Amino acid sequence: MSDDYEERKKLLEDLKRLVKSEQEDIFRILKETHSEYSENSNGVFFDVSKISSESFEKIKKYMEFCIQNRQNFTLREEEERKAQEILGAT
Repeated sequence: MSDDYEERKKLLEDLKRLVKSEQEDIFRILKETHSEYSENSNGVFFDVSKISSESFEKIKKYMEFCIQNRQNFTLREEEERKAQEILGAT
């Protein structure tokens, strides 16, 4: 299988983990890049295999941003927890 297919498959799995505000940002990217999508009462749907390379790259970069933000948030929470332990111990 091609690398592009594998990357798009991974992106699809990553998209499932997004919170609502992040999903809305993906929708904005789709609209900005004039990608095809359908919308109904259950949400917005698009075919990851059919979006343009431009759309794919923008979504991929946004996903990397989301993942990095989550990692940074987790680190900050851990640092705060440690600081609270130290402050509570004195």
